[in-house]
Amino acid sequence: MDNRIKKIIGANMDIDFSNPDFGNSSCPWNLAENTNSHKCAVKDTSICKYFCGIRYLDSVLCSYPHENLTVLSRDEIDRELT
Repeated sequence: MDNRIKKIIGANMDIDFSNPDFGNSSCPWNLAENTNSHKCAVKDTSICKYFCGIRYLDSVLCSYPHENLTVLSRDEIDRELT
């Protein structure tokens, strides 16, 4: 795994870090912009450009401030991109 990807513990699989009681991590993009508007993934809508996946049990892999396609290798992406 690329060393620019961080493992962030405590995601709710909606997937966001809006519930501090669930985990002890915060979205680094939200912290940088002093907001709560960014989410890792929104069901049936989108995936954050820094989201690199989930590790068992519930750790989010985040590459902020490097966009995911610049840090993931082709074999770490599970489908064709359009």
